[in-house]
Amino acid sequence: MALKTTVLVNGINNLSDARYCAGMGADLMGFKLDNAQADHLNDEAFKEITGWVSGIKLVGEFDEASAAEINHKAFDLNLDYIQLNKNYLLDEVRKIERPVIQKVYVNKDTIESELTEMLDIYKDDVAYFLVYSNDFTTIDETNIRFLTDLANIYKLIVGFGIEKANLDNVLVLINPAGIGLQGSDEIKPGLKTYDELEEIFEALEE
Repeated sequence: MALKTTVLVNGINNLSDARYCAGMGADLMGFKLDNAQADHLNDEAFKEITGWVSGIKLVGEFDEASAAEINHKAFDLNLDYIQLNKNYLLDEVRKIERPVIQKVYVNKDTIESELTEMLDIYKDDVAYFLVYSNDFTTIDETNIRFLTDLANIYKLIVGFGIEKANLDNVLVLINPAGIGLQGSDEIKPGLKTYDELEEIFEALEE
C-alpha cells in the first residue's frame, strides 16, 4: 500500500515485526548487526527473518564496526543501506560501499548552529540523517521550528515523537524526507501487539 512518506522501522528482531511492517508498506527495515551491540542479531537469525519478506530495503545498524567489517556484512547479507548510530570519521563513511543513514542525536542543550555545521560536513556522503532524541518524547512548539529548519536543508528522517495525533503536523509543517519508527520484542514467539504502530500506519495510508 502507498504511504504518505518514507518509513524506516529500526530495531527489527523478530519475524512478526518484519512481516507486519513489510505488509503495512514500510520502505526501510533496520536490524542491529554490530557485534558491539548486546542485542544484535546474528547472521543466521537475520537471514531467517528476511527470507520471509520482500519489497523492502534492508538496513544494517552499526555502532562500532569498521568500514571494512561493515562492507563485509553488507555483501554477505545483501544489505541495501547502512545506518551509523554513532558519528564515524568522514573518511570511514566514504569507505562504506552502501548508502549511509547517519543517526543524529538532539537534546535540550543542542546548539542548532553547531549541529548544522556537522551536518554540512557529512551531507554529501550520506543518504539520510535520522534525527533521534532521548530528551524529547514528542514534537511540539519546543522543537518543531528546529526540525523544520533542518528538513528544509537536509534529507531528514524524524525518528522520535511520532504519534497519530501529531502525524499530519509533522508531515505538513516539518515536511521531512521520512519518519522513523521502532520495532519491539515479541511477548512470546509469534505473539505481538501493534496498537501504536497500527495507528500510525493507518494514518499514513494515502
